[in-house]
Amino acid sequence: MIKHDIGIVIVNYNVRHFLMHCLQSIRNSQLHGLNLDVWVVDNASVDGSVSLLKSEYPEVNLIANEKNVGFSAANNQAIRLMDAKYVLLLNPDTVLEEDTLAKCFDFMETHPEAGALGVRMIDGAGKFLPESKRKIPDVWNSFCKLTYLSELFPKSKLFSGYNLGYLPESQTNEVDVLCGAFMFIRKEALDKTGLLDEAFFMYGEDIDLSYRILKSGYKIWYFPETSIIHYKGESTKKSSLNYVRTFYGAMHIYVNKHYGKGNAAMFARVINLAIHTRALLSGLGRVVGAIVRPLIDAILIWWAISTFKFIWAEYYFYDPNYYKDTYIDQILMVYTLIWVFFLWLGGHYDQKSNPWTTIFSLSTGTIFILIGYALLPEFVRTSRALIIIGACLATLLAFLTAFISYFWNRNDKTSLSESHIAIVAKKENGLKILNILKESNINPDHVHFFFPGDIIADVWYTNTMAALPNVAKTLKINEVIYSSEDLSMKEIIRSMTQLESKVSFKIGGDESLSIIGSNNKNQRGELYSLDVNYRLSTDIAQRYKRIFDIIFSLVILPISPFVWVLNAFNANVFVNIFNVLIGRATWVGYGGEPSDYSFLPIIKKAIIKYPLSDKLLSYTFDHFKRMNITYAKDYSPFLDLKVAFSNIYKLGNAYDLIR
Repeated sequence: MIKHDIGIVIVNYNVRHFLMHCLQSIRNSQLHGLNLDVWVVDNASVDGSVSLLKSEYPEVNLIANEKNVGFSAANNQAIRLMDAKYVLLLNPDTVLEEDTLAKCFDFMETHPEAGALGVRMIDGAGKFLPESKRKIPDVWNSFCKLTYLSELFPKSKLFSGYNLGYLPESQTNEVDVLCGAFMFIRKEALDKTGLLDEAFFMYGEDIDLSYRILKSGYKIWYFPETSIIHYKGESTKKSSLNYVRTFYGAMHIYVNKHYGKGNAAMFARVINLAIHTRALLSGLGRVVGAIVRPLIDAILIWWAISTFKFIWAEYYFYDPNYYKDTYIDQILMVYTLIWVFFLWLGGHYDQKSNPWTTIFSLSTGTIFILIGYALLPEFVRTSRALIIIGACLATLLAFLTAFISYFWNRNDKTSLSESHIAIVAKKENGLKILNILKESNINPDHVHFFFPGDIIADVWYTNTMAALPNVAKTLKINEVIYSSEDLSMKEIIRSMTQLESKVSFKIGGDESLSIIGSNNKNQRGELYSLDVNYRLSTDIAQRYKRIFDIIFSLVILPISPFVWVLNAFNANVFVNIFNVLIGRATWVGYGGEPSDYSFLPIIKKAIIKYPLSDKLLSYTFDHFKRMNITYAKDYSPFLDLKVAFSNIYKLGNAYDLIR
């Protein structure tokens, strides 16, 4: 006799806050007597997911892998241990409506020919995700997908076959392929087709499994009578080259598996060529996207200061040809590159930036140039005035390009726009959400509280949630935060889909003390939390740490024989210099057992462990954890510098102990 009605498998990798919201939505499900068996397979997360699950979700079965075994293998681990009529493969960055599980169960019960079922998915911006329903890849629809024709003609039956764009998103239909973020599968079908193919580390396994379910004689249904939110791309960030390599590599495996023999060999070759071409273009696109603004700034700054040099030569030296036959152009280019480097280092090109970041970065770069200028021989010096004027021009141009970039990408929420936040919650939870924002250093310009209902009598509220779609534009609302304690997920999803695309959404207010959301399917999600704010978690600090590692390695490289002697002739000094330079290790970092730092921002394994950097006669039982927390909270490159020089005799620590 089958023990459970539905077995749920969630594969988690470093998204514990999203996982908490996902599990909370399962807890809130209206089951009508259904018996659940929930499993979380953790693929060696280092963000404290495992300890959180053990303490906060004792009803969840946990498999804690010591290494990342991939999506398919992790799912299979749990499925093999289940005894359920239906299996739901669920991503951790999803949130279910209260009736999602019950409705899916009822549909499958009344459709015995159905082998699998998918639901309507929306992203964190409330937009329908077209991969909710898909077709088996063939020559034509794969070509349209890979050449972006399906995106140009999203409703065309001719061009949009891959995502079945011509089928209404609100209509139940038979489809070919489901998304691995939510696959409600008849266990009997899995027994017949076999489990997920573990050759797929991540991506492509959903197409492969759907194809095998269809071949075994079952039907696959798209069922939009219930919806879920999928904060797409949280476990693997889609802006990375690693994503491009993994995704298109999976497509390559799929094509070779199902189309690589007989008459289909030509199809396999054509599709593989298209996959490699698009993978190359995607990778290049991401590289170009990362350097385009710094490159434009460099060109404009160099052009501006090169033009100004003629004005300065005529005004100050009364000779427009004063700089002829000098190294001025090369020197100005060096100045320009230094300014742009410090803009990048200071975070000017980050999504969240502010004017003071730009001013501080360029001021620091200018000081660096002036120090170098004083050390240059007389014949290659330009003029301190050119440096100061160049810094002013660089500042103006940096602000100009940032302003243009903001309007170019105005659909994305940036720090240059005023923040008008609507909080939809009852008073107690609304104030809790506001406190989370303040503790996360989020200080909106305007906050409006909306009552989670239709009628209010309390003047504390700006308006009701029912009026939100009509007044959002008038109040210039660009972010809405819903309290999941005061609203059902069905109400939240309905409200999200009614508002304009320029509004971003987040959900919070429950006992997790965190707020999650994302602006669109291609950007990483955002998290506001009452957790301790660690300086080491910021992009700027991570850059500073990497730059320190490189500079320190280059500094000690010429004196490595002397360092080798200080380390008692330990040859690991040279190995460690190499490993740090290539990014395999860091000079200073966490120490102790993994549990002493698994909840902290991720960094490379350390040569010098910070908790052991001071000489102590004895250690308290929580010494390592407390010191690691201090290191993450108070991180600065100067701290690394101090620790590295005071522990220079430890630079030869054996690398096999930290691998």
